[in-house]
Amino acid sequence: MLSNSSNENDPQWQNSLDINIPSFTISAAGKVLFKDAQFNISHGRRYGLVGPNGKGKSTLLKMIASKDLILPPRVDFLYVEQEVEADNTPAVDAVLRADKIRWNLLEEEKTLSAAIDAGDEDPKKFSRLQEVLDELNTIGASAAEAKARRILFGLGFDGEMQTKPTKMFSGGWRMRISLARALFIEPTLLMLDEPTNHLDLDAVIWLDNYLLGWKKTLLIVSHDQDFLNSVCDEILHIEDLKLASYRGNYDSFKKAEATKLKQQQKDWEKQESVYVNSNVRAILRQRQRRRSKRTSVSRVHVVLRNKGSYCIGQDTAAMKELIKRPRDTLFKSTFQMLRAFAPSDGGEPGCLQILRETSCHFQPH
Repeated sequence: MLSNSSNENDPQWQNSLDINIPSFTISAAGKVLFKDAQFNISHGRRYGLVGPNGKGKSTLLKMIASKDLILPPRVDFLYVEQEVEADNTPAVDAVLRADKIRWNLLEEEKTLSAAIDAGDEDPKKFSRLQEVLDELNTIGASAAEAKARRILFGLGFDGEMQTKPTKMFSGGWRMRISLARALFIEPTLLMLDEPTNHLDLDAVIWLDNYLLGWKKTLLIVSHDQDFLNSVCDEILHIEDLKLASYRGNYDSFKKAEATKLKQQQKDWEKQESVYVNSNVRAILRQRQRRRSKRTSVSRVHVVLRNKGSYCIGQDTAAMKELIKRPRDTLFKSTFQMLRAFAPSDGGEPGCLQILRETSCHFQPH
């Protein structure tokens, strides 16, 4: 389920290459992933989308790709998710066909030229052929094949491989062809989900360098921190069902996040100190009243800690939202007892317990 508000009636939004969605909510399988979140990205910047697994990174990209999240009409986009179809199409042609305008013009040129060569003297066909040739020249069609081959070569396809049909390649290699198609057509917004998963080191290095020269907008989901460090100039982090923006690469984000968590810890400790001290004073006053056996009940300085809020004071106390305690993620896994058998001193099998329980502690990005 998704709900979002946009500025569809705003003329400036209609012509924008930036994406500014003031509020959206996404839930999947009964789980809320984003709630009243903002989505703001500027044209020409390279963004890394990070967060713990299962928090909605890929779901957000899919919602954009399915047009459930409404973007400005001038923003054409492409989400690289599936490998190309396995058929008889040569790898290089699979890339070239991604530019449907160029491919259709070339097909029309072939049809018109064949008709004219066969003796058709229809002036409309001559006129249309000239129009097609002019359009092909305008979009630089003659340089397209060389560009497609350079991209394929960078992703690990030698000259012979580029002419092989896609059905001859494994899923991982067809995923490379899909990535090559996206790089070839250069959409205004290119969304990549774990682009380095199917690449060897040489291809990763090439892709890293290629994307550094990318002039349009990139949105990348990746667990490869080195890749994010090199390519991205801004990080979007999923936290508290929102998107928090951090300028700089992944290392800059981690430093800023650590500083933010440290301040949150201080704020939480201060809040806890106020809460504890207030309750101690209330308890002491209650004991004093019991000892003095007063019959009238005075107003007590009460601290209410319920439903994520508390108040300090008397009847007119203002409610204040509780600060959540920042914490790392702790995983505790219990394993069946493993035993190593070895001869004992008497020659009988002995038993040594080597592992009962282990735990790991880490802070997800």
